Amino acid sequence: MIDIQEMTVLIVDDMPSMTKFIHKMMRNIGYGKEFFFAQSGKEALEILKKEFIDLVMLDYNMPEMSGGEVLSNIRDDRDLRDIPVIMVTAEAYSDFVAEIGETDVDAYILKPITIQILQEKISFVIDNHNNPPPMVYHLKMARTFEDEGDLDSAIEQAWIAMEANPNATRPIRELGYYYYKKNDLKEAEKWLLKAAKMNELDVFAFHHLGEIYLQQRDIEKAAYYLEKAMKISPRHLDRGINFGKTLISMKMIPKAVQVFDKTLEFAGNPVDLREEIIDFCIGEEVNEYAVKLMETLIIEQPNRADLFFKLGQTLEKMDEINKAVTYLVRADNIDKTNSDIKIHLSKNYLALKKPLLAERPLREILKGNPDNDLAKELLKQCL
Repeated sequence: MIDIQEMTVLIVDDMPSMTKFIHKMMRNIGYGKEFFFAQSGKEALEILKKEFIDLVMLDYNMPEMSGGEVLSNIRDDRDLRDIPVIMVTAEAYSDFVAEIGETDVDAYILKPITIQILQEKISFVIDNHNNPPPMVYHLKMARTFEDEGDLDSAIEQAWIAMEANPNATRPIRELGYYYYKKNDLKEAEKWLLKAAKMNELDVFAFHHLGEIYLQQRDIEKAAYYLEKAMKISPRHLDRGINFGKTLISMKMIPKAVQVFDKTLEFAGNPVDLREEIIDFCIGEEVNEYAVKLMETLIIEQPNRADLFFKLGQTLEKMDEINKAVTYLVRADNIDKTNSDIKIHLSKNYLALKKPLLAERPLREILKGNPDNDLAKELLKQCL
């Protein structure tokens, strides 16, 4: 039981003025006795590991680690997952609602915060924690049984939770999830479809439906539901990336390319995500798509020798030697000290039967490192 006046509270916000503001309002209404403050998600998780916290007031919009990510970490930790969390945010969009719904936030407050709303939300959350409704109680029991590996008992508890509140989608999707974990895909599909129909923002249901259809090799349905999950909550882009990687492992390259393109579109084409896909595709020898992504990337980042070098090496593998030389020359012009670039450039010139051009980068290597055996060996082929 949590005593609302004696409880320990963690307030998390990257703006110190906001943590002070919330702290002052809680003091004014007499809620909370001991307070901790964090200005980042990482700091918040460190405090939660060290201190006994009764309630977390968590800002959603934080750099490096969002409130949604912090909440996911809390709910995934057996020691922390039952701590009541109230999300504070300026967001009111579908992807935000979908994300916090997926990670089981206890309540959320939209800024600007008023003392009346703060008091109402905290009272509601603490009362629910101390006296959980039957649905919540049985879902917690189901989760405990899942942790113990007793999926039959987890399913039984999810059924009871659903009967306690037949209009709520959460017990229905949890029931589908437990059937999914039990590998009863037919029952899992039935309940997850019902949850998705009842709640168009249930990312969890859409994602697991995609996983079911992927296991059944119904790629069209898998793509449909995983794309719906991404449209609702583009923040969960790992869904699309993992789906694309799985399709490549299944040798379904054109479909994988479509999924990667759609995922990048949802994400806004960030550099780090493109580079992750590029490296994966090169490793799986999906070189044409890797080249396409690199060619768009070098337009935005024309001074990256490593990117030109990687593009040149990939084109080498594809036997597109003339194009490879073009990019290797660019790489060499940017980074004149990299002997690996010069070696590749020389090899390509030799493949094109242009020994005079191959000789120059090799002599540059040997000028700085006379003991480079590979450069000496290639130079013999030029003479």
